[in-house]
Amino acid sequence: MSTVLSHIVQKRFSQEYENIATDALAFIVNSNELAKRGLMKLLRGVDADLPNLHFRTQETEENARPDMWGFDGIVPRVFVENKFWAGLTENQPVTYLERLAKNSQSSVLLVIVPAAREATVWRELNQRLADSNVLTSRRDNSVGISCCLGTDLGPALALTSWSKLLSAIQAEIKDELQANNDLLQLRALCDSADSQAFQPISSAEVTDQTTPTFILQLGEIVETAVSLADAEGILSKGTLKPQSDSTRTGRYAWFPNRNGAGIWFGIHFELWREYGGTPLWLIFSNGNYGRADEVRGWLEQWCATNGVFAAYGDRQFAVAIKLVTGEEKDHVVKSVVNQLKKIAEALSKLPPLDRPR
Repeated sequence: MSTVLSHIVQKRFSQEYENIATDALAFIVNSNELAKRGLMKLLRGVDADLPNLHFRTQETEENARPDMWGFDGIVPRVFVENKFWAGLTENQPVTYLERLAKNSQSSVLLVIVPAAREATVWRELNQRLADSNVLTSRRDNSVGISCCLGTDLGPALALTSWSKLLSAIQAEIKDELQANNDLLQLRALCDSADSQAFQPISSAEVTDQTTPTFILQLGEIVETAVSLADAEGILSKGTLKPQSDSTRTGRYAWFPNRNGAGIWFGIHFELWREYGGTPLWLIFSNGNYGRADEVRGWLEQWCATNGVFAAYGDRQFAVAIKLVTGEEKDHVVKSVVNQLKKIAEALSKLPPLDRPR
């Protein structure tokens, strides 16, 4: 589920996901004792001797700059390193463990990653320990902790996912309205970041020929539907060309009525991933060609009334084109053309363009 925070970060601050999530996590646990109790329960599953800590973000000491520090007075007992899709830095994890080991008390380095990255990041952490000749001992995983080990440096190293961490906090703040609202914002931000993270590729995905077959079938549906719509006067291809990049593959066309608007129509991978429902999207861009703002004014209510999903963002208006399932190609194509026809009819009263195209 998208929230105001996740929407703004995704659109404007996509390179700051980790810093914003870290600050949000620190705010939640520092402003609500029950939320902090949830985090401390998770950490004490790794080391039962940890006292109640207070947390600060982006503290720096020499070449160690963990995302979040857990202090016992002035002594750091916990480092929390938050990751979404970024890789490990040169200092992770060995320099961080060495810094924690300067104090005689027990301590923990907790790494938080998307669930899909748990296995790969844990392998990388273990490899770096081995390369630095750090001896390790296996520890049993506690509730909410995916992987855990002791080190001959002293501090323990543990790994969990964002979903497990947030669930541990959620379990403690059931009746805390404000804390739950704050946690909802952070969870939506993490979900948004997870959806954009690089997913490790499996051998099954590499060798699965149904994926390219499906994409090619979708491409045929788009081209056939546009050609049929052109023949029926619903769309006009004219001299407009196909257009594809890493986020979408399709073609430009035109609603040819006197007051029409230009479109891009095809398989939009980003919208498909974000909203689901269908891979096919009709895009009205901003400006004289697509007239997105004007089209939105005419189509948004029509879409809502007729059960057609639409979204507006980045100055473009996107309309979902549904695919019927379990049917032969001809029936699927006719269904797409019929949807295009209904949209054309809804746009037939679009005011004339009062400026040159």
